[in-house]
Amino acid sequence: MSLEEVKQFIDSNKESEEVKTYLQGFLSVEGVQQFLQENKDAKSWFDSTVDKRTTKSLETWKTNHLEQLIDEEVKKRFPEKDAKDIELEKLKVEVEKMQREKQREILTNQAMKIASDKKLPLKLVDYFIGSDEETTNKNLEVLDSVFQSSVQAVVEQRLKGDGYAPPNNNNKTDLTLESLKCMSQAEINQNWDSVKNLLKK
Repeated sequence: MSLEEVKQFIDSNKESEEVKTYLQGFLSVEGVQQFLQENKDAKSWFDSTVDKRTTKSLETWKTNHLEQLIDEEVKKRFPEKDAKDIELEKLKVEVEKMQREKQREILTNQAMKIASDKKLPLKLVDYFIGSDEETTNKNLEVLDSVFQSSVQAVVEQRLKGDGYAPPNNNNKTDLTLESLKCMSQAEINQNWDSVKNLLKK
């Protein structure tokens, strides 16, 4: 009997129990594995079928179980708080807020005193209050340094811009008509004797 005849016989008798039982004897897990290893098309089809079934199973599992697992995990990580816990947390927040406000008030009073002693502008003090006394003091030292430098620069600039050098008390002859033009009324009044002498010349 040729191979073609065997195939025809099997095809025409494939519903027969005897043929089915006989053919099942040729099929084993090892046989299927070997067949899949040797036949790329069969392996590709098998992998595709497995992927489809796995995806479908995973989707079914997600639908039936995933949401419940997520809820359980959320409850584990973030347990629900009862009313007492919520009230306690509110009270803690309020106490911390009151402590911060009290600390700020103390720091503000200290900063105002320091600023007043150093003749710093009190309106700027609020901007230099830190989280604690040490930080506040350092901030005020910076303000003092910058403020004093700024005042000094303005004074020097005015003196240079006016071109007026105050007369030396020991030497009354330093006053000139040019410097007299640059003097304010208060300076003229203060140096009236020297001005009179200059005008007499």
